[in-house]
Amino acid sequence: MKMLKLSNRIDANRKKTSFASILNNPFSLNKNCAILSFFLLPPSTLLTYFLTVSATQGLQLSAFTTKTPRVTKFTTKGPSASSMNHEATTSIYRFNATNGITCILMQVDGLIGIKYRNKLGEDVEADLYMPDTPQLSGECVESNMEILTMDFRGFRLSMTFKKSSGGEGWYINLFELTYSSSNSLFEHPDRPGLNVKLTSPVHQPMFFPTPVGKSYVCDKEKTVIMYAPQDSGDQSGHIARLYLRDLHMQSFMFKESGKWGPSFHCSATGSYRDETAPLAVGTALAIAVLLTISGYGGWRYFKIKKVQYGSME
Repeated sequence: MKMLKLSNRIDANRKKTSFASILNNPFSLNKNCAILSFFLLPPSTLLTYFLTVSATQGLQLSAFTTKTPRVTKFTTKGPSASSMNHEATTSIYRFNATNGITCILMQVDGLIGIKYRNKLGEDVEADLYMPDTPQLSGECVESNMEILTMDFRGFRLSMTFKKSSGGEGWYINLFELTYSSSNSLFEHPDRPGLNVKLTSPVHQPMFFPTPVGKSYVCDKEKTVIMYAPQDSGDQSGHIARLYLRDLHMQSFMFKESGKWGPSFHCSATGSYRDETAPLAVGTALAIAVLLTISGYGGWRYFKIKKVQYGSME
C-alpha cells in the first residue's frame, strides 16, 4: 500500500515538473524519492538527458584541450619554423625617395622591450610591437647615408644606414629611440614627462653589414640594445631592446622595380670587419717597408761610394 501511494506521488510530481527543470536538475524532487523518480522517467526523456549531458561534458573538456599555439613575437620557434609562411607574421616597410623609387625596404617581425623605473624604485619592463603601418619618413638624398624613421604610438624609432669607406658595402650605423616617459605604455613611472633618448652603443657602429646591391636576410633573432647617452643626464634607468626576427632588408636600392636584391645571409657569429682598418694598416706597413728599403739603399750607396773613393787615393 505504501509503495502504491509513493508511486502515485511520484507520478503527480513528474507531471508538475517541467522537462527543462528535469534536465537542469533531475534530483530536484523530494530527497526521499529522487533516485527512484529519475529512473521512472520515460525512456525518451532519459535518452535525451544522457545525450545532453554527454554533449555538455564534451564542450567542457574541449576547453581544456591543448591547441596549436599561434606563433607570436614571444614564442620560441621550433625547427619547423622555416617551413612556415613568414609573411603572415612580419611587417613590410618601404620608403621611397623623392623620385618615387624605393631606397629602403625592410621586412621584419619586430618587438621593443623597454625597461624603466617606477615610483617604487623597481625596474619593470613594457613591451611594444612594431606596427604594420607606422608613419614613415627619412632621407635618401646623400649617396653614402640614408635614414629611416618610424613614428607610432608616441614613439620614434630611427635607423641610419651608411656605406663603407670603399663604397662596396652598407650597414646600419645607428639605432635611436625617442619617447616621453609619460606615455601610456608605462605604468607609474618615477619621473613622468621625461623626454627619453636611447641610442645603440657607439663602440659597435656596424650592424648587419651587407654588400651593396644585396639584401640582408637572417632567420635568427637579432637583438639591438639601446642606452641613454652618457651626456643625457638621468634617464631613470631606461634601456630598450629591439628584437628583430625574420629580418629581410636592403638600403641604397634605387631600383625602379623596388624588388629585393640577391640575398646575403647572416653568418653564424654575425661578425664583420670594416675594410677601413685593414686598409690603413696595410698602407702604413707598405710605407714603412718602402722607407726602410729606401734608407738602406741610400746608406749602401753612400757607403760603397766612400769605399771606392778611398781606394782610388
